[in-house]
Amino acid sequence: MRFSSKTFVVVVGLLSIGLLSSSVSAKTFLVGTFTLTHPTEWKNTMLPAGNYTFRLARTDSDTNLLKVRGEKKTLDILIFAQSACETCRSGAMKVAVQGDDRVVTSLDLPGFHVDFNDRRPAAEREKQLAKAQASSEQVAVHVDSN
Repeated sequence: MRFSSKTFVVVVGLLSIGLLSSSVSAKTFLVGTFTLTHPTEWKNTMLPAGNYTFRLARTDSDTNLLKVRGEKKTLDILIFAQSACETCRSGAMKVAVQGDDRVVTSLDLPGFHVDFNDRRPAAEREKQLAKAQASSEQVAVHVDSN
């Protein structure tokens, strides 16, 4: 009798671990890739040129977690759930370009959009704009089907 109760506890423990790990992975709702051809700043982090993967996951709070992973650099960004977008159908990243400097300004994913604000003081932004006319480019984002 004692052996079977230990076996029961072990089986229940293993099942619990399996269920918990599957519920964590179930929180991920968008996965994909993109390539940066130039070093690019994103949320005060400089990402070197290269291939990147991303994973957008729901959290237990009112935010989503965007995990960006490259060969040499990673970036985790908390994004508020209000970023849902009914008209966003494909993946695209907008990048502001001023001379050799590039900064991610927004990200569109199917059903999801987020703008990344420039946190520099207004006077500094104005001075930068006066120095060089900013243009923008779009980086293709491939979203894997789940």
